[in-house]
Amino acid sequence: MRKYSILIVDDENNVTKLLEKFLKKEGYNTLIASCGEEAIEIIDSHQVDIVITDIKMPGISGIELLRKIGDIDSSIK
Repeated sequence: MRKYSILIVDDENNVTKLLEKFLKKEGYNTLIASCGEEAIEIIDSHQVDIVITDIKMPGISGIELLRKIGDIDSSIK
């Protein structure tokens, strides 16, 4: 069975670490970004299947990030 790769984007480190711990325990590959700009860089260089993002972040908001991701790769959910 294929392991899905999940990108977690949040400017609060404790949130990302908690989600990462839970998702890894469930067998998912995880990547972490602390801002929208970093998330775009990760998407450009890694296979990402799913993005979990905070909405309010400095710089690119979560909504704007999801729009940009859709433009880059519409298969990412």
